Amino acid sequence: MSNEHESQKEIRKILRLLETTARIVETSAITEHFSEGEERCARQFNNALTLLTDLGAVPAGLFEPLETDASFGDICFACHQVAAYVKEGCVDDFDFDHMKKTIGDELKDVSEVVRQSMPSFLKDMWSGQTEEDNVDAAETVEVTSDEDADAPSVEQRIGKLEGQMETVVEILQEIRTQQQNNGT
Repeated sequence: MSNEHESQKEIRKILRLLETTARIVETSAITEHFSEGEERCARQFNNALTLLTDLGAVPAGLFEPLETDASFGDICFACHQVAAYVKEGCVDDFDFDHMKKTIGDELKDVSEVVRQSMPSFLKDMWSGQTEEDNVDAAETVEVTSDEDADAPSVEQRIGKLEGQMETVVEILQEIRTQQQNNGT
Protein backbone atom coordinates (compact mmCIF):
# COMPACT_ATOMS: atom_id res chain seq x y z
CA MET A 1 0.00 0.00 0.00
CA SER A 2 1.13 3.48 -0.73
CA ASN A 3 2.18 5.85 1.97
CA GLU A 4 -0.55 8.26 0.78
CA HIS A 5 -3.17 5.53 1.21
CA GLU A 6 -1.90 4.79 4.73
CA SER A 7 -2.08 8.50 5.58
CA GLN A 8 -5.68 8.67 4.35
CA LYS A 9 -6.58 5.64 6.47
CA GLU A 10 -5.01 7.28 9.52
CA ILE A 11 -6.84 10.54 8.85
CA ARG A 12 -10.17 8.70 8.61
CA LYS A 13 -9.46 6.92 11.91
CA ILE A 14 -8.76 10.22 13.64
CA LEU A 15 -11.90 11.69 12.06
CA ARG A 16 -13.99 8.85 13.55
CA LEU A 17 -12.29 9.42 16.92
CA LEU A 18 -13.25 13.10 16.90
CA GLU A 19 -16.82 12.36 15.81
CA THR A 20 -17.17 9.67 18.47
CA THR A 21 -15.77 11.94 21.17
CA ALA A 22 -18.23 14.69 20.24
CA ARG A 23 -21.15 12.24 20.15
CA ILE A 24 -20.27 10.78 23.56
CA VAL A 25 -19.94 14.22 25.10
CA GLU A 26 -23.28 15.33 23.60
CA THR A 27 -25.33 12.29 24.50
CA SER A 28 -23.77 10.71 27.52
CA ALA A 29 -24.73 11.28 31.10
CA ILE A 30 -21.46 9.60 32.03
CA THR A 31 -19.59 12.89 31.56
CA GLU A 32 -21.28 14.25 34.69
CA HIS A 33 -19.69 11.49 36.76
CA PHE A 34 -16.37 11.31 34.92
CA SER A 35 -13.92 13.11 37.18
CA GLU A 36 -11.14 14.84 35.30
CA GLY A 37 -12.75 13.68 32.06
CA GLU A 38 -12.46 17.10 30.48
CA GLU A 39 -8.68 17.10 30.91
CA ARG A 40 -8.31 13.66 29.35
CA CYS A 41 -10.58 14.54 26.40
CA ALA A 42 -8.75 17.84 25.85
CA ARG A 43 -5.39 16.03 25.77
CA GLN A 44 -6.79 13.46 23.34
CA PHE A 45 -8.15 16.23 21.10
CA ASN A 46 -4.76 17.98 21.15
CA ASN A 47 -2.98 14.73 20.24
CA ALA A 48 -5.41 14.17 17.35
CA LEU A 49 -4.99 17.77 16.15
CA THR A 50 -1.19 17.44 16.23
CA LEU A 51 -1.30 14.21 14.26
CA LEU A 52 -3.73 15.66 11.70
CA THR A 53 -1.41 18.65 11.28
CA ASP A 54 1.61 16.35 10.85
CA LEU A 55 -0.29 14.33 8.23
CA GLY A 56 -1.16 17.51 6.34
CA ALA A 57 -4.91 17.13 6.83
CA VAL A 58 -5.13 20.39 8.79
CA PRO A 59 -2.99 23.48 8.15
CA ALA A 60 -0.79 24.44 11.10
CA GLY A 61 -2.39 27.17 13.20
CA LEU A 62 -5.89 26.86 11.74
CA PHE A 63 -7.24 25.29 14.94
CA GLU A 64 -5.97 26.09 18.41
CA PRO A 65 -5.16 23.32 20.87
CA LEU A 66 -7.49 23.14 23.85
CA GLU A 67 -6.48 24.15 27.33
CA THR A 68 -6.42 21.21 29.76
CA ASP A 69 -9.21 22.86 31.77
CA ALA A 70 -11.55 23.12 28.74
CA SER A 71 -15.19 22.25 29.37
CA PHE A 72 -16.96 19.34 27.71
CA GLY A 73 -18.85 21.90 25.63
CA ASP A 74 -15.59 23.40 24.35
CA ILE A 75 -14.25 19.93 23.59
CA CYS A 76 -17.40 18.94 21.74
CA PHE A 77 -17.38 22.15 19.69
CA ALA A 78 -13.68 21.76 18.80
CA CYS A 79 -14.15 18.12 17.79
CA HIS A 80 -17.06 19.05 15.50
CA GLN A 81 -15.09 21.89 13.89
CA VAL A 82 -12.00 19.82 13.14
CA ALA A 83 -14.05 16.80 12.05
CA ALA A 84 -16.06 18.95 9.62
CA TYR A 85 -12.88 20.42 8.14
CA VAL A 86 -11.17 17.04 7.77
CA LYS A 87 -14.31 15.40 6.37
CA GLU A 88 -14.36 17.92 3.51
CA GLY A 89 -10.79 16.97 2.63
CA CYS A 90 -11.51 13.25 2.76
CA VAL A 91 -14.36 13.52 0.26
CA ASP A 92 -12.02 14.84 -2.44
CA ASP A 93 -9.48 12.09 -1.82
CA PHE A 94 -12.00 9.23 -1.79
CA ASP A 95 -10.44 6.18 -3.46
CA PHE A 96 -13.42 4.75 -5.38
CA ASP A 97 -11.36 2.04 -7.12
CA HIS A 98 -10.10 0.78 -3.76
CA MET A 99 -13.65 0.92 -2.35
CA LYS A 100 -15.03 -1.13 -5.28
CA LYS A 101 -12.37 -3.78 -4.66
CA THR A 102 -13.05 -3.79 -0.91
CA ILE A 103 -16.82 -4.08 -1.39
CA GLY A 104 -16.35 -6.84 -3.95
CA ASP A 105 -13.98 -8.76 -1.68
CA GLU A 106 -16.28 -8.48 1.33
CA LEU A 107 -19.48 -9.38 -0.50
CA LYS A 108 -18.12 -12.35 -2.42
CA ASP A 109 -18.62 -14.67 0.56
CA VAL A 110 -22.06 -13.39 1.63
CA SER A 111 -23.88 -16.45 0.30
CA GLU A 112 -21.59 -18.76 2.27
CA VAL A 113 -22.06 -16.75 5.47
CA VAL A 114 -25.85 -16.83 5.02
CA ARG A 115 -25.77 -20.57 4.35
CA GLN A 116 -23.69 -21.20 7.49
CA SER A 117 -26.04 -19.05 9.57
CA MET A 118 -29.19 -20.81 8.39
CA PRO A 119 -31.03 -23.09 10.76
CA SER A 120 -30.52 -26.75 9.90
CA PHE A 121 -34.17 -27.31 8.86
CA LEU A 122 -33.77 -24.70 6.11
CA LYS A 123 -30.51 -26.23 4.95
CA ASP A 124 -32.26 -29.60 4.67
CA MET A 125 -35.18 -28.02 2.83
CA TRP A 126 -32.96 -26.21 0.29
CA SER A 127 -30.40 -28.99 -0.13
CA GLY A 128 -32.93 -31.04 -2.16
CA GLN A 129 -33.29 -28.30 -4.79
CA THR A 130 -31.33 -28.39 -8.02
CA GLU A 131 -30.06 -25.27 -9.75
CA GLU A 132 -32.91 -25.47 -12.27
CA ASP A 133 -35.52 -25.68 -9.48
CA ASN A 134 -34.08 -22.74 -7.59
CA VAL A 135 -35.33 -19.63 -9.36
CA ASP A 136 -33.99 -17.45 -6.55
CA ALA A 137 -30.47 -18.86 -6.79
CA ALA A 138 -27.83 -16.41 -5.66
CA GLU A 139 -25.99 -14.73 -8.46
CA THR A 140 -22.33 -13.91 -8.18
CA VAL A 141 -21.65 -10.27 -8.97
CA GLU A 142 -18.13 -9.63 -10.12
CA VAL A 143 -16.70 -6.16 -9.73
CA THR A 144 -15.32 -5.15 -13.10
CA SER A 145 -14.16 -1.96 -14.69
CA ASP A 146 -16.81 0.64 -15.43
CA GLU A 147 -15.16 1.14 -18.82
CA ASP A 148 -16.75 -2.10 -20.12
CA ALA A 149 -19.80 -0.82 -22.00
CA ASP A 150 -21.68 -4.14 -21.68
CA ALA A 151 -21.16 -4.40 -17.91
CA PRO A 152 -23.78 -2.86 -15.62
CA SER A 153 -22.65 0.28 -13.78
CA VAL A 154 -21.41 0.09 -10.22
CA GLU A 155 -24.63 1.75 -9.05
CA GLN A 156 -26.70 -0.91 -10.83
CA ARG A 157 -24.62 -3.70 -9.30
CA ILE A 158 -24.85 -2.15 -5.84
CA GLY A 159 -28.62 -1.72 -6.29
CA LYS A 160 -28.91 -5.37 -7.25
CA LEU A 161 -26.85 -6.41 -4.22
CA GLU A 162 -29.02 -4.24 -1.97
CA GLY A 163 -32.12 -5.98 -3.32
CA GLN A 164 -30.57 -9.38 -2.67
CA MET A 165 -29.56 -8.37 0.86
CA GLU A 166 -33.09 -7.09 1.55
CA THR A 167 -34.43 -10.48 0.47
CA VAL A 168 -32.00 -12.22 2.84
CA VAL A 169 -33.11 -9.94 5.69
CA GLU A 170 -36.78 -10.67 4.96
CA ILE A 171 -36.11 -14.42 4.96
CA LEU A 172 -34.21 -14.21 8.24
CA GLN A 173 -36.97 -12.09 9.82
CA GLU A 174 -39.57 -14.66 8.72
CA ILE A 175 -37.45 -17.44 10.22
CA ARG A 176 -37.16 -15.52 13.49
CA THR A 177 -40.94 -14.97 13.56
CA GLN A 178 -41.57 -18.68 12.93
CA GLN A 179 -39.13 -19.66 15.66
CA GLN A 180 -40.76 -17.26 18.13
CA ASN A 181 -44.22 -18.57 17.25
CA ASN A 182 -43.07 -22.18 17.64
CA GLY A 183 -41.33 -21.40 20.93
CA THR A 184 -44.36 -19.83 22.61
